[in-house]
Amino acid sequence: MIFSKRIVLLIFFSAVSRLLYAQKSTDDCEETLNLAATEFNSGRFYNIAKILQPCLQNGFSREQRQRANLLLTQVNLLQDDPVGAENSYLDLLRANPEFVADTARDPIDVVYLSRKFTADPVISAFVRLGGNTSPVRVIHQINPSGEINITNNYSLQPGLLLGGGFDINIRSELALSVELNYATTAYTKKQVKFNLDEKIFTDRQHWLTLPIAVKYTDTKGIVRPYGYAGFALQWLISDNGQIDWTKNDINPIEGQPPISNFIPSPSIDFMEFRNKFNYSVFVGGGVRYKIGLDFLFADLRYSFGMTNLVIPTTTYSSAGPMVEYGHTDDYFRLDNLAISVGYVKPFYKPRKLKTARTRTILKGLSKGA
Repeated sequence: MIFSKRIVLLIFFSAVSRLLYAQKSTDDCEETLNLAATEFNSGRFYNIAKILQPCLQNGFSREQRQRANLLLTQVNLLQDDPVGAENSYLDLLRANPEFVADTARDPIDVVYLSRKFTADPVISAFVRLGGNTSPVRVIHQINPSGEINITNNYSLQPGLLLGGGFDINIRSELALSVELNYATTAYTKKQVKFNLDEKIFTDRQHWLTLPIAVKYTDTKGIVRPYGYAGFALQWLISDNGQIDWTKNDINPIEGQPPISNFIPSPSIDFMEFRNKFNYSVFVGGGVRYKIGLDFLFADLRYSFGMTNLVIPTTTYSSAGPMVEYGHTDDYFRLDNLAISVGYVKPFYKPRKLKTARTRTILKGLSKGA
């Protein structure tokens, strides 16, 4: 017991020592950065790189590395070292890929140099988790053979959604989004015949979906709205239904309530009566919330099913639930409303552009004038 306490104390003091050392290192490097800035303001450029080198190798925080490399970029430009300036600016973007030089804050030569580079992510990966519900759109109502005076009412049931994908960035604000999702969906159909018999059919599906969309995202601020539209290929991997039949026979005794007979079915596999491959079109949108260089997001999507889920030739199949339970499927499409939350990880890539983007600088200067 004493030995284990010593180990716990040793780990605790080791962690505290590391935190104190890291804080001291950061404080020391802040003094180094201030010294380099003083040298720069005094016009003594040649010793600045040597002053910053120890902390650049090990010691600067991400924010301090940004400031140090911005200072080195200015020094290299003033010393007519374009290669050194470009390398320093790339190191700046590695420290902060979202840094944007501004004519109101930065020297004009740094702003011009910055337009030769970008750190926009080529690909952003994301994962999502959420829930959904599936409205039924009836194409054609089909009643059990020879039966009339039937009313059908569909109601919503909850489902689960999880998946992930990639945004392949065409421009900083425009991307091609590709996902692979797993979803469960369900709905309930209540059928009443002759105002007496009642059947409640609950259908549950499992899907794999491949949504492909064009997405537009705001690229400024902590909260960034986005919207998209696309289509999805859908693979139905299972479909099981249950029929609860309450049969109400007229009571031979006048004035007495009907005689009820509740007949539940086991779980019935409906895959042989379903189209396995379907597709849908969808629209959606949401907001991203910036966390460091990554994002959390909340998303709302509505999908319009474009395929009749029912194989028409199976409607009155002798092997189907029509024979035993008097159940027939309407021809229908299945929509989907999904709400999800997730996490986005952009893979930033600081790099030099083939063509510098300098027109925006001239526009900014003309407005400022």
